Amino acid sequence: MHKDFYQNILNTLPFGIGFLRLLTDSEGVREDYLFLEVNAAFEEITGLRRADLLGKKASEVFGEEHNQGVDWLEYFSQAARSGKTQETVQWIEALRKYYKILVIPSDLNDFVIIFRDVTAETIASIQEKGNDPLSDELDVVFNLTHDAISLVDYSNGEFRYIRNNTVHKRLSGFNDVSGVLLSELLDAESGLKIINYLHQCINTAQPVTYEQVFKFAPGQRAWQTVVTPVFGEEGGIRYLLLTSNDVTDLKAAQKEKEILARRLQSMFEQHNAIMLVIDPDSGQIVDANPAAGRFYGYAKEELLGLNISQINMLPPEEVSELYVQAYEKKQNYFMFPHRLKSGEIRPVDVYSCPIDDGDKKLLSSIIFDVSDREEYRAGLYLEKELLRTTLQSVGDAVVTTDRDGRITSLNNVAQELTGWQNYEAKGKYFSELFILENEETKQPVENPIQIVLDTGRIVGLANHTELLNRNGESIPIADSAAPIKSEDGQISGVVMVFRDVSLEREKNRQIRFLSYHDSLTGLYNRRYMEEALIWMDAHEQMPLAVIMGDVNGLKITNDVFGHAAGDNLLRQAARLFEKNCREQDVLSRWGGDEFVMIMPRTSLEEAEEIIQKIKADNIAIDDSGLCLSLSLGCSIRNTEERTVRAVLREAEENMYHQKLLDGKSYRNAIINTLLATLYEKSMETEGHSKRMEAYCHSIGRKLHLSSKEMDELSLLAVLHDIGKVGVNPDILKKTRQLTPEEWMEMKRHPEIGYRIVQATPELANVADFILYHHERWDGQGYPRGLKEKEIPLVCRILAVSDAYDAMTNDRVYRKAKNSDEAVAELEKNAGTQFDPKIVGMFVEIIRAETGKKPQEEFYEQ
Repeated sequence: MHKDFYQNILNTLPFGIGFLRLLTDSEGVREDYLFLEVNAAFEEITGLRRADLLGKKASEVFGEEHNQGVDWLEYFSQAARSGKTQETVQWIEALRKYYKILVIPSDLNDFVIIFRDVTAETIASIQEKGNDPLSDELDVVFNLTHDAISLVDYSNGEFRYIRNNTVHKRLSGFNDVSGVLLSELLDAESGLKIINYLHQCINTAQPVTYEQVFKFAPGQRAWQTVVTPVFGEEGGIRYLLLTSNDVTDLKAAQKEKEILARRLQSMFEQHNAIMLVIDPDSGQIVDANPAAGRFYGYAKEELLGLNISQINMLPPEEVSELYVQAYEKKQNYFMFPHRLKSGEIRPVDVYSCPIDDGDKKLLSSIIFDVSDREEYRAGLYLEKELLRTTLQSVGDAVVTTDRDGRITSLNNVAQELTGWQNYEAKGKYFSELFILENEETKQPVENPIQIVLDTGRIVGLANHTELLNRNGESIPIADSAAPIKSEDGQISGVVMVFRDVSLEREKNRQIRFLSYHDSLTGLYNRRYMEEALIWMDAHEQMPLAVIMGDVNGLKITNDVFGHAAGDNLLRQAARLFEKNCREQDVLSRWGGDEFVMIMPRTSLEEAEEIIQKIKADNIAIDDSGLCLSLSLGCSIRNTEERTVRAVLREAEENMYHQKLLDGKSYRNAIINTLLATLYEKSMETEGHSKRMEAYCHSIGRKLHLSSKEMDELSLLAVLHDIGKVGVNPDILKKTRQLTPEEWMEMKRHPEIGYRIVQATPELANVADFILYHHERWDGQGYPRGLKEKEIPLVCRILAVSDAYDAMTNDRVYRKAKNSDEAVAELEKNAGTQFDPKIVGMFVEIIRAETGKKPQEEFYEQ
């Protein structure tokens, strides 16, 4: 309560009171003083606020000029040391007034200052000292200030200078103005204006402030002047005190500041760059230029009503954190996704910096739409990724170097071939890791990278170059190296593309081999032989023998056993010829089933001996029971007049003649062998064939067939199932019902039999009958689905005879039926499976043999 009481007293006193403390450094030297407390009058007199003083140093309040003029720190220190109250009257330049200052020490560091405005009293006391209104004491005070001060006497309605201080003299160029009328000293225009201000001060008895530009001798200057009235004893105004500050530089600075402000405002308003000013605390947009409105699609009033979080698509807390970094100058560049009024989101670059508007700090942001850049960057990344993927996935090895020949990258294939990983190879010289040499001479190959760097041209490696990789393996390679050039055409590096040509060489070798060799037998082919005939047609090769051979029965072997068996037959024939071929002889597969052997420096007798050796070898054909059969022909060139080709033609003619002699007997042997094989593999027997022939002849005689037709019936009875030699024996002997797949194979035997007999001219007339012997009267048979009389007569006769014989003889899958049961089955299927007329005749024949009467209905059909 006492504290408040004393505080109230202090605040009611009409003069300023301040409590201060001297501050010392570590060595006890006083360096500043601190404001502890001031009263309300102190604030009013000085114009300084209590809140701005308490706890502050004098240097912080007044700046570097607080000790200019009177050294207040020294003055206060002396008073504190003396322990006595000190009093002084001083002109305070910052306040432009005279003050009486009383310093009352409390202890060595704390003291109280009491001061009051004594400007009027000081000037009045000066008047009392005589004709000179400025005493020596006042003159000293005047000349200590930095302001231009002049004293004007006002009497009889005129204004006359009394004195001016040193600053006034220096700035105005007027050294002695005592007794000069103000109107005489200044030009008419300036003098009139100033006299008006002075009259205003006289009339109002209040200080007047004005600004005026003067054309002084030192140059044109702008002054800001305060006119203070000085009252006389009678209470009227006796003098006017003019205190002027030269504000020329200040005015110029203000003008420059205004120009700069206008420029900045113009830049803000007219610049195409998007500009926003944001409150970093709230995120509120406080200003926006027209470019921002155009970009975002908002009117300025709409933008000023938005928060930045409504535009920035990042989470608000992240945006706030980034703006704090910008506010604290830790980061000034950002890239954000900003949403426009239309809803479209654009990537933008934001450059932010804190600015001070005098009230608080804000963030100024310059924003650039970088959609095109980001689209280009995305495209560039895609292109780069595409190139990287292509580089890594390409089948060739790729290595790149810089302009010094140091490796910058290896793709996956290059890493595999060289044995070096990309990270190991980077930075090393190409020549360190890539050891290239000639695979034949083993001599080093010139560095292709260095050649490109030296010449700037694309180069390729010479043939037969191999790479010695990290593991010591030699890899034949082919490559090319090309310069990598910058936009200005300068070489910035080299790219070399190479590949392992081991497989390629092997394929080329195979291609060369196949171009002159037969792929089935491995012998030379006709192309090679055609070329060999040229260099064989030379004198030194005589006598020259030619043997041509042909494989008998190749077609029937293909038809019966399949082309795999036929191919094997050709290979066996080739091995037989190779077995009897000498080193100097040339052997080839001439084409199809023909072989040619050319034997230089060989007589006819020697050639005949070789033929006999070939014929003497019996080579079995798989498990068929047949042996390889060859027809061979020979000819000799023993004179210059005969050409090799003429000898070849003669050998071919001799071979065909031999084939005509051997062919029929060999074909017959094949047929007999096949029949024997059929009887062995299936249920068919020779007895079955003879019974079939008897049944067919019985029906044929009843039908009065010709002898030719009877012969055809005989052949058909024997050969109708010969095609079963091409069917799997397990299917032929199966006791259970056939599967659909097995049945499909079984149904192939008519076609196989057809092909077999067609290969034999003597049997070709029954080929069609063998093909159709499983057709049915109702058209449900196979392989063609013929019906009724479309089926040859001999086939209809065979079908009835074959069915009866099959039913009356045991099979692996059933027991035999008796004659009556078999006849009943035939009668049941007459008109569907069998020709009803043939069935009727056959039943009549069977019953005649067994003493039973035939059923009349079959004759009616």
